[in-house]
Amino acid sequence: MCARVIAGCTSGVTTMLIPFSRLYLSDANVRKTRSEEDDIQLSADIEARGLLQNLLVTKSKKRGKFAVIAGGRRLRAIEMIVTRGAWAPDTEIECKLLEGSEEEAGEASLAENFQRVGMSPAEECRAFQHFIKEGSDVAAVAKRFGLTQRFVEGCQHRDKNGPGTGLKWGQLV
Repeated sequence: MCARVIAGCTSGVTTMLIPFSRLYLSDANVRKTRSEEDDIQLSADIEARGLLQNLLVTKSKKRGKFAVIAGGRRLRAIEMIVTRGAWAPDTEIECKLLEGSEEEAGEASLAENFQRVGMSPAEECRAFQHFIKEGSDVAAVAKRFGLTQRFVEGCQHRDKNGPGTGLKWGQLV
């Protein structure tokens, strides 16, 4: 299966659908540390919801391949999904193709990783509580987000106890 362009070029970036089997992690990807636990959690989330954020790639010197310069965790998570047989190796992955120098690729990788801000624990707990109030049970919420039931239950406990639980309730931290 070939890569397909699905959106035109904007500022040197083209959106494409690329078969998973044609993707590999670039040395230009600045994130080098790994967490197996975090990758498993992300894998469960991507399998449940699909890929919500594109991978950023460059054309490789390897014929027909694309190097992932931003989205290495997402790539590893998708690899887990493919390995367990939930997705085929030729599943098309939405990617943004960056046309530019190796320096620009490294800079784009740094920008994506550096500018990201995680949610506070209070925000996470409020979000899980919302899904439970809407009718999901703790086990379903935990599975959809790749978490343990105990973690989600802990968020419910914090929500019930409010102030004094170590979280700043009533404001976003």
